[in-house]
Amino acid sequence: MIECFAEENFRERIYLQTDKHLYLAGETILIKLVTTDTEQIPIVFSKIAYVELVSDSVAKLQIMVELNNGTGAGQMVLPADLPTGYYRLIAYTRFMKNENSAVFFEKNIAILNTFLSDYDPVETENQVLPNEENYSSTVSVQSDKTVYATRERGELILTGLPENMHTLSVIISGKEWIPIVESNRSLFQKNKAKKTTEFSGEFIPEYEGHIITGKIVGSKTEELVSDLLPSIAFPGEGINFFSGQIHANGDVQFVTSSVLGTTEIATIVYNADENYRVDIVSPFITRFVPEQMPVLHIDSAYYEQLLKRSVALQLLRYFPENLPENPNISQSFFKASPTHTYLLDEYTRFTTMREVFTEFITGTRFRRRAGNWEMSILTRRGNFYELGTHPLILLDGIPISDHNVIFNYDPLLVERINIYYGPYTFGGHVFDGIVELTTYRRQYQDLNFTGSLQVVGYVGPQLPYQFTTPNYSSEKQRRSRIPDGRHTLLWNPNVISNGKTSVRLPFDTSDLTGEFQILVEGITKDGKFIQVTSYFNVSEI
Repeated sequence: MIECFAEENFRERIYLQTDKHLYLAGETILIKLVTTDTEQIPIVFSKIAYVELVSDSVAKLQIMVELNNGTGAGQMVLPADLPTGYYRLIAYTRFMKNENSAVFFEKNIAILNTFLSDYDPVETENQVLPNEENYSSTVSVQSDKTVYATRERGELILTGLPENMHTLSVIISGKEWIPIVESNRSLFQKNKAKKTTEFSGEFIPEYEGHIITGKIVGSKTEELVSDLLPSIAFPGEGINFFSGQIHANGDVQFVTSSVLGTTEIATIVYNADENYRVDIVSPFITRFVPEQMPVLHIDSAYYEQLLKRSVALQLLRYFPENLPENPNISQSFFKASPTHTYLLDEYTRFTTMREVFTEFITGTRFRRRAGNWEMSILTRRGNFYELGTHPLILLDGIPISDHNVIFNYDPLLVERINIYYGPYTFGGHVFDGIVELTTYRRQYQDLNFTGSLQVVGYVGPQLPYQFTTPNYSSEKQRRSRIPDGRHTLLWNPNVISNGKTSVRLPFDTSDLTGEFQILVEGITKDGKFIQVTSYFNVSEI
């Protein structure tokens, strides 16, 4: 399939938008992503986008964002110890790695650390932002007032929208006064790079879900055994188990689906002992071609404004209920219903797993063979069922190949056991059935790791970011004693117009005063880019 894409000269491009371009260390960068072809026509292809915050040539932060219908939204939380300076935000997809970093999207941002004395306020003359080009001659945006009080409900009116909108975003944030040195590939129109002649074909696209890459490592020999069965799984509730495909160089790829926000991953090699393991490889580029960035100078005239914003940031962190929530929730990839479910508290609680499986769990059996305990499970063979000796055993989502581990596990830690009569096929693996044990804590406590099994940290693609704000539509809400230091008042990366030419959006001001910018960006289905800005003020009336 990858050769087909190369022969058709198909290429993918990506555009990245942020809620602003000046951030304080400790703030959150809100990110919107859109995929297109080289002619800027929106496409639905890759399911995952990669974003890296780069200083000079080295990535300081890295995130993956899930794409739906060719768009996605995520967040990047800046560490409080990040030094002051200009940084590069670089975005790409796995499929774009078949070309080179010249086709990656880049945007420069400024980060100011008000917690450290690593910036020097100086007086500058006429420092203004570059003129922003409006690519739309019809779209306009206005606020229902030009001056608002703090904690006041307002409304935006968008008019002249094309009926064929592909995606539209609206942002309200404090007006910025730091000049940004634009990257050669920072504007959307400049993202229309020509089709490159070089295309490696090494990276298959992630059009189903995130592709995790690992490497088979032999602890005693470098020889690769052909019948190894590498697999990964994601600890927690539900079955998220994926088998891998081994390449000649020992690399293995796992095509996953519906796994988001994961922080741990279990790897195992079936048909192998502790001599082999799977090490997960980072999907990011991490190192880029260096680019000289100027020194960030701060106009001393804005010192008081910076101080207010810094205090507001610290108050936001102090009152966590004011922070937008973005829970990590993954859906189980495996959708089949269990043949039997056993809630162990409804039965006599035995102290050994042998008693549990012998007394009331049907269709499974422990038996001793060659000095080891082996579990069997009912599986269909043609028109009949028989006991198969190769079940998939999961404890809190972690695959267990050594059945002695389950035999010796404390059943009082287990809340539920699901039994699935087989067979079941996962990639190239055929299991006679599934035995799924779930503990009360879902944290695989007291699990004995044997053979090639290991659990490592892994942060998967983010869920779509949900931006929430306080509601000041009532007097009681406006009088709340909880401080509101939001610098970004509105972040809606997916405005639904449904073919309408006008849209109204409510927003609420915060405790911060000054001038605020409204930015509307979007792209039509035929590749026309929209960008329009407007301004209003907030004062303590």
